[in-house]
Amino acid sequence: MVRKTDDTKPEDFSQKQVEPVAKSSTWCDKYKAKHRWIRIEKFPDGIEPPQKVRIYRQNDYFRLQFWDPAAKKNLTERVDGDLVTAIFRAREIEERLKHFRSSGLGRGKLKNQSLLDLYQSHLQRRADAGEIDPKTVRRYGSALEHYRCFVNQPLISTECPSATNVNRELVLQFQSHLKNLQISSNGHPNTEKHSMVSTDYVLDVVRGMYIWAADPDRGNLMPSGFRNPFQGKFRQTESVAPDLFGEPDITVPMAVEFLKKCDSYQLQLFALLIFYGLRASEPCFLFRDNLTSDGWLKVVCLPQISYRTKGRRDKRLPLLEPIRTLFEKHSRHMQVGLLLHRRSVWEGTEKSPLVNYSLNEITKEYNSRCRKSTNLSAEQGIQIRDQLLQEAGGLKYDHIENEFHRLADQLSWPAEATLKDFRHLFSTAMMNAGMPEYYRKYLMGHAVSKSAISTYTHLDQLREHYLEACQRQFQPLIVIFTSRSTQMCSAA
Repeated sequence: MVRKTDDTKPEDFSQKQVEPVAKSSTWCDKYKAKHRWIRIEKFPDGIEPPQKVRIYRQNDYFRLQFWDPAAKKNLTERVDGDLVTAIFRAREIEERLKHFRSSGLGRGKLKNQSLLDLYQSHLQRRADAGEIDPKTVRRYGSALEHYRCFVNQPLISTECPSATNVNRELVLQFQSHLKNLQISSNGHPNTEKHSMVSTDYVLDVVRGMYIWAADPDRGNLMPSGFRNPFQGKFRQTESVAPDLFGEPDITVPMAVEFLKKCDSYQLQLFALLIFYGLRASEPCFLFRDNLTSDGWLKVVCLPQISYRTKGRRDKRLPLLEPIRTLFEKHSRHMQVGLLLHRRSVWEGTEKSPLVNYSLNEITKEYNSRCRKSTNLSAEQGIQIRDQLLQEAGGLKYDHIENEFHRLADQLSWPAEATLKDFRHLFSTAMMNAGMPEYYRKYLMGHAVSKSAISTYTHLDQLREHYLEACQRQFQPLIVIFTSRSTQMCSAA
C-alpha cells in the first residue's frame, strides 16, 4: 500500500505490516506446543473418565477444569504427576461436587482486601437480620482496620499477596505491628497517642474472620485443608489483671456527698445508677410503662424499636419507697412518655413534639417511618429510633456523663472515679450485704449460669434480698436521698 504524506513523498508501509506478524509467528512456533492445553479424551481400557471434571495436559503436568457451583465460575487446578494421579484427584473433586456442590478449593487468589470486604458485608447482613447489634459491626470494623493497614504495607503485600498465604510468620509480624502501634484514645488525630491496650481483641477479631472464611457452611473462601495461623492459644498477653483488693473508686461516703450536691433533676437521674447499678445507657430507654403498680421498675429489651439491653436480658428492680414516690408523685413528672428527659425538656426551655408519646405510640411512629425506607438496614433503623427518642425529649449517654462530671468537678473527685464506678459500688455493696450471687448477677444484667440448676432456680425473694442488702449497706444513702427528695417534692 502506497500513501502520500503531507510533503507529497510516497511512503511504503508494507514492511511495517509484515514484521509484527513474523514476530508473532516466531513466538507461537517457540511456545505454542509448551503452553497449549491438550484435552485427554481417550482413557485406557477399564478406566471410566470423570463426568464433571475435564483433564488437560500442559507441558509436563496436568490441568483439571470444572464448574464450581459454590464459586459460580470455572476453576482449574494443577496436578503434578502422571495420568493416574490426575484421574485420582479428578475423582476426589467430583465427589465433593456431587455431595457438597463445592470443590473445596475456595478462592485460591483471594486478596486480603477482598476477604475484609466480604467479612464486613457478612457482618452487616447479620446485623440486618437481628443476629448481632450494629454497634458490634462498627467495633469489628475498627479492629479490622488495623489489619487492613498492616497487610496493605508494600513489604507485607509482596510477601503475602493472597489471604490463603497467611502463615505463622505473618501472625508474629502482625503482633509486633500492634505492639508498636501508637493510637489516640478517641480516634482524633490531635489527641495524645499511646500504645494499644486491647491488642488481644484485635487478634481475636482477625482470628474470627479467618474461621468464618474457612468454614464451608459460611464463608467457604479457603481451600480444604487450610490451617488458620491465628487459631490457638499461643498468645501471651502483656496486660495485667487489676487488683480488686480495696474499696471501689466511688465509696458510700462519696456517694452520700454526691447526692447532697444533686439538684432535683440530677437526683432522679442518678438514683437509678447508684441504687441499682444500671448501665449508663439503660435509663435512656425507660418509659413510664416500665413502672408497675406493685412497685417494680422493668428494665427490658424493646425489640419493637430496635433496642436490646447488653446481654439481651430483661430484669425488674424492686423500687425503694422514696424512689417510687419521686417517680410517681413528683409534679414535674408526666403520666406518659419517657421516664427521664433531657434537662432542657425537663425544665421546659425546649419543646419536643413527641414528649407525651407512650411506648405504643412511639412504636407505631417508628414502624411508620421505617416503612417509608426501602431496603431498611439495621443501622438506618437505629438512626430512626434515635431521632424519635430525640423528638420525645429523650437523653443520651453524653447527657448523663456531662451531668456526672459537673458534680464530680464540684466535689474534686479524682479522675479514676467514673460513671461506671457506680456499678462497682452497687455490686460490691450487695456482695458485702450477703446477697446470693445468683440474685446479684440478675440485678447486674449478667448471665446467671449455663448449668441445668439455673433453669430450676427461681428468684422468688428478690425484693426481700434487695431491701435487706440496702438496709445493711445503703442506709446512709437512703437517709440522704429521702431527705433531699422530700425537700424537692415540697418545694415543687
